[in-house]
Amino acid sequence: MKFVKIIALFAVVLMSTGACRHQEVYMPKQRGYYRINIPDTGYQALSPEYPYFFEYSQYAYIDDYNLHDSAQYWINVAYPQLNAVIYISYRTFHGDSALNVMINDSRSMVFKQISKADDVIESVIRDDSARVYGKTYEIKGNEAACPFQMWMTDRNKHFFRASLYFGCKPNNDSLQPAIDYIGKDIMHMINTFKWTY
Repeated sequence: MKFVKIIALFAVVLMSTGACRHQEVYMPKQRGYYRINIPDTGYQALSPEYPYFFEYSQYAYIDDYNLHDSAQYWINVAYPQLNAVIYISYRTFHGDSALNVMINDSRSMVFKQISKADDVIESVIRDDSARVYGKTYEIKGNEAACPFQMWMTDRNKHFFRASLYFGCKPNNDSLQPAIDYIGKDIMHMINTFKWTY
């Protein structure tokens, strides 16, 4: 009788371990992001019809929209492969008080994102020979809607403003390769920037 109990116990243990071998174990998949293919950089010149000039990526195109006279020379530098756009506005002004209003408006647009930003890195633009003065704002943070903004002026009559946006929900961890790529293009834009009249 004792021998039968031992065989029965052995059979139960054998069947339970055998049943575990055929049972599938499901593991959750890690969250992933789409691969962003970054092209090699090459540049082309902006058309001479604008009161400003810069070189922009050969993988971007200029979307020129003049909605009304106050938006004359406003353009978009669109990156269709990266679902990104650099929005550019341009205004003329007369006097220091008008310039200060435009600078303060630009700063307030940057700091509206402060609740979503981890850090804002502010840099000065100064090229006395080209009469180009301004600031860049690199906005760090996973949920920052606009990772880069800038403004430039000649301190006399021209005011140029640009901001980078992506056509998707902000998730700058996955967008970082595209942000870095377009950030280099923006720095090239600044380094080749000049007023044309």
